[in-house]
Amino acid sequence: MRALWLIRRSLENQLGGDTIQVLRTADALRTIGVEVDMAAAPGRDVDEYDVVHLFHLDRVWENVHHCQMLRDSDVPVVLTPIFWVSDEFDRKGRALPQRMLARSLGGGTLRNVRLAYQWADQLMRSPRSLAETRPVLGFQRNARRVLERVNMLLPASRSELLAVEKATGMQVPSMVVHGAADNSIFHSRGAPAHRRGVLCAGRIEPRKNQLALIRAMRDLDVDEPLTIVGRPGPTAAAYERQCRREGGDRVRFISGLSQEEVAEEYRRTKVHASVSWYETPGLVNLEAALCRCALVATRGGTTGDYLGRDAHYCNPDDYASIQRAVEAALESGPSEALHRRVHTEFTWEEAAQRTLDAYRWVAGRDEDVERQPAPVRGRIRYTHGLPSLGRGP
Repeated sequence: MRALWLIRRSLENQLGGDTIQVLRTADALRTIGVEVDMAAAPGRDVDEYDVVHLFHLDRVWENVHHCQMLRDSDVPVVLTPIFWVSDEFDRKGRALPQRMLARSLGGGTLRNVRLAYQWADQLMRSPRSLAETRPVLGFQRNARRVLERVNMLLPASRSELLAVEKATGMQVPSMVVHGAADNSIFHSRGAPAHRRGVLCAGRIEPRKNQLALIRAMRDLDVDEPLTIVGRPGPTAAAYERQCRREGGDRVRFISGLSQEEVAEEYRRTKVHASVSWYETPGLVNLEAALCRCALVATRGGTTGDYLGRDAHYCNPDDYASIQRAVEAALESGPSEALHRRVHTEFTWEEAAQRTLDAYRWVAGRDEDVERQPAPVRGRIRYTHGLPSLGRGP
């Protein structure tokens, strides 16, 4: 089985959760015999592959071009959407000018303006990519053009699938492929007997909402240190400076750590707090659970699909809510049930096997699964969970 992965150009120089997801899934697929090649654009030899794998539905300026190039090819296409509608963040969490635009024009208009800006910004950073992108004039219309060429969606959860359907008005055959964490790196072996403090790992930017956590922790009744691990996002330098200014001597900032070093930080810490406006699902939550941290999270995005009742939830724009969740997590300790679930279910090996199942299905090579006709919903046949009928996970 040969797979061509069309990835974002900045995957390895602008690190994010998707960087880990893409690289670790590819490694796990290679271990089970799949040949994975990565590129920023389809080449002339695309028909030599069994499947083409796209990522990031919201990067439509790239994916529309990819789908146009693949229009005359019979190679099946799958898409990992990594998608969530950001309307609440747009109205409440962005910088003031963008919040005003979102409130006055609506989230959809702001999304279109933002996509046009992102497309132009990419061209400024990499003019050579002009021939491999298309101007973006409307998210929904272009996203639908992408989905018309896609044979199967690989969302990270049922909630993400429903978000794609709602945003595009389309249903596409789909199979959930969960996010994962490496339990050979992230574990609690060697953790000190007495942990201390609160840790927040992830890129520093307004969506991750570290500033709200810093402000909430400032008035916490218990004396627990706060550590922020991560680099600023590509447009978040001013936001990071504000976090450092308001954190002062009470907050420790660390960047440039390897995954092994991040795991060491988890193992020293009582609580991992991710108060993001949304996550899909936030791999740091899974890593922290493996290291037996108690978790604080929000319900934005697909977090609830993974953490269920085994996290302490808060509202991202309510400092008192964040305080209560942190205090409850410090008192209760980690969830053993979540630790076991992540350790056994949310692994890169499982993600790779599910991805391979999807490849075999779209390529017509899955002789082990009885092929039942899927119910027709609208213009496109719809299944969820390979190849079962209905909408189970």
